[in-house]
Amino acid sequence: MKVKSILLMVLMFVSLGCFAAPSIQVTLLGTASATTISSQRYGMATVVRVNGKALLFDAGRGALIRLHEAGVDLRDISAIFITHLHSDHLTGLPDIYATAPIRGRNVPFDLYGPPDITRVADGLKLMFAPNNAIREKDNEINAWASNIIVHPITKEGVVYDQGGVKVTAFLVDHGQNVKPAFGYRVDYQGRSVVISGDTRYTANLVKHSQNVDLLIHCVVAARPEMIAAVPDTMNHLYGYLASPDDVARVLNETKPHLGVLSHITLFAGGGIAPETDDMLHQSIASKYKGNFLVGHDLETYDIFADGHVELDKQAANTHGDDAVSVSLTGSH
Repeated sequence: MKVKSILLMVLMFVSLGCFAAPSIQVTLLGTASATTISSQRYGMATVVRVNGKALLFDAGRGALIRLHEAGVDLRDISAIFITHLHSDHLTGLPDIYATAPIRGRNVPFDLYGPPDITRVADGLKLMFAPNNAIREKDNEINAWASNIIVHPITKEGVVYDQGGVKVTAFLVDHGQNVKPAFGYRVDYQGRSVVISGDTRYTANLVKHSQNVDLLIHCVVAARPEMIAAVPDTMNHLYGYLASPDDVARVLNETKPHLGVLSHITLFAGGGIAPETDDMLHQSIASKYKGNFLVGHDLETYDIFADGHVELDKQAANTHGDDAVSVSLTGSH
């Protein structure tokens, strides 16, 4: 009888999804902006693991190291998507490109991004041409793996559709001189994640983030005394990156199961300290009452088939004691 009872309990847990694997796993590899040089926050990069595929979104400073720390094999990256061509979204790309073949990758990367992504790919191949030639002669790499299959994105829409995994590119507003700049939405079996890229408030992002489970959004913030000291500088920054008020507005208009801040710019100077994570959280929470977190490098968010989102236990340690309570249920 005891054995039957145990078996029934196990079946109940399974039927309730307690042992179910997440439909989508999202890891923040790097959460910093261009000017941040920190061992705690690396350059902007996010990896989405779904249906056996690893999709890399942006490849900022230290992305290769963070991929390794997150347990992502370079051979398993199905595609790389670049939101726009600012340096802090690209500086990790040469390291990934050059290292993958000597770590056993035998096929080229598929690289997606704005039209000038072709120039980036050409530059990488030119930069590493001597290296690739030497390693090919020494039989250290597969020559085919040194190629890059480039997919310039010229308009909004679905840019990747494989194995039930769909990636949609949509335009965002990163200022008048950065056009086009894209955000991306990943959909799989009714579950979804949106990566805003760099943007201020834009209605188009809101449009493409409806019914999303996880929304990762950029932010720039400063203490009130900093804003008062350099209003022109802050207005300039708010012209191409989302303020806390902008983020609150986006979250209110999209109501994701969970919002997470990344590409975090905490502006400071002249003896004025940057905002803390808690201050940033409070400034948004005063205008948005839903669930959101200030993201940190190497946090992994699990999106389950029923729509609930969890910050995994290992990542939760970086948030302290409150983090383990972040389990959000419901479906759109």
